[in-house]
Amino acid sequence: MWSVEQYRIERREIQWFQLAAEMDAVGITELHTNRDGIVRVQDEVAGIKAVLGAGEVRRLKRRINDTLAEKAALGEPAGSRPFGYKHGKLADGTKTYVQVPAEAAAIRQAAEWVLTGWSLANIAKQFRERGLRGAHGGTIQPSAVRGMVLSPTIAGHRVYRGQIVARGNWKPILDDATWQACRLKLSQPRRVTRADGKGEYAVGERHIGNPTGRKYLLTGGLAVCGVCEHNMTGTTQTVGKRRVPYLTCHPNKGGRGCTGIVLEKAQASVVERLFEKLDNPEFLATVAADEHGARRAEISNALDALDKQRGELAALWATPGELTATEWKEARHGLKENERELRRELAEMPPPVINVNIEGAKEAWPDMTLDEKREFLRLFIVKITVNRARPGAPRRFDPERIEIDYVAR
Repeated sequence: MWSVEQYRIERREIQWFQLAAEMDAVGITELHTNRDGIVRVQDEVAGIKAVLGAGEVRRLKRRINDTLAEKAALGEPAGSRPFGYKHGKLADGTKTYVQVPAEAAAIRQAAEWVLTGWSLANIAKQFRERGLRGAHGGTIQPSAVRGMVLSPTIAGHRVYRGQIVARGNWKPILDDATWQACRLKLSQPRRVTRADGKGEYAVGERHIGNPTGRKYLLTGGLAVCGVCEHNMTGTTQTVGKRRVPYLTCHPNKGGRGCTGIVLEKAQASVVERLFEKLDNPEFLATVAADEHGARRAEISNALDALDKQRGELAALWATPGELTATEWKEARHGLKENERELRRELAEMPPPVINVNIEGAKEAWPDMTLDEKREFLRLFIVKITVNRARPGAPRRFDPERIEIDYVAR
């Protein structure tokens, strides 16, 4: 067998001894090299060279890892290309990320849709219909959308070995508040109101696929009776000569049968009035006012600091003599408790209402799922009250019976 040198065949000691045994077993006893002359594969010298070669490999890996860690600490990007960015250079030649306008806009749109209640599957569907592809040309799936809005990179954070270690030297696509809001939104199970209006429950895997009967947009605790204030439910009722969906204070669901209204017309009226309200800049400004903004920013910064502390703790743990196993476990437990408390406080705050693209929301409305439409309504509406028909009024749909209480911030 011929090679430039022994190290080109195998540089790891254990693997070299295994290979040498196999070569000797088939009658190959010598390795002819340019640099080392003839090497007898079962000779002690070959074994020593294998040990020395393996040591050099380990030293080389350490040097590479040290260089990578140093670049990460300085905020230089990784070698991969995430969705939303392409590789570029700063004025001094340092590597950085440069935003790809179409992909960056898609990430911002995805974050907006996530926070307004869209499902990841529906967002992915919208992107595919627009002809968007992944960073490497693949089809955009729900998991890819999740990665878009949860990646620390798009918020300007440099991640190294799974930990945030520094601020990146590139312009973030999402600000920290929006990124943290998306993380919180997607880390918690979706909660829905019970049919009887008595509390909520988290939707888990055991609920998926179970038939729950007919569903309507204004049910689930959104519409209440103007007389007994009980949650209204959807049913069918004969109006004229045909059966139509009907919103009623049903006795079988705890109501008293006080009020009722044609459901489809009521839904259309509520949606139309909401979009008219959203066309008012003063209303949007009032809704978007965030009295918790300062504290939310503090929590966001504290969560960033915890991520960095984890990276520092991992580095200390990897350095012999710096931390005992007990100290490492206690430190990890303390960081985890701090994060849990911060996220609990963040979850109890009302989420910030992002600027709504009214025309975009109107266009997307027909394609939104029922749950997405409900969650969009709940961003701006506290409750919808259906009052009794006015005495002597004609027996036709009267939108003035519907009273909408909008969110006041």
